Amino acid sequence: MANISIYGQQAMLNWILGGAAVVSPAMRAVGLSSPAPNSTAGSEIGTASGYTRQTITFGTCVTPAGSVSNLNACTFGPFLSTGVISGAQVWDTAAVGAGTMIWYGSLATARTIAAVGDFIVLNAGALVITLF
Repeated sequence: MANISIYGQQAMLNWILGGAAVVSPAMRAVGLSSPAPNSTAGSEIGTASGYTRQTITFGTCVTPAGSVSNLNACTFGPFLSTGVISGAQVWDTAAVGAGTMIWYGSLATARTIAAVGDFIVLNAGALVITLF
């Protein structure tokens, strides 16, 4: 994911350039979307599908400079309905429909929830966030 939200852009510029004090979010959660999210809309799927955001942790920046990946696996589901997942976002809270989106992006390959009871697993190291 190389897309930083409007909130993330402002926070990064303020922190790096000293424009305003920035407080790091107390936690981060990953969400799923359909259709793909953009800088102002997460397009997050609804909780009626059996979906909840998952808490996520990240390692330190690695080579190439400007990228970081998740340390823990995240399991979504079991889903109560079928559908297509085309994007993901990182939020500052685990509560669906709340908080501020920090990063977002489209999945390299959309995932299909083919049957009720299916799960989607985001393996450790699978979510790579970059600045370029």
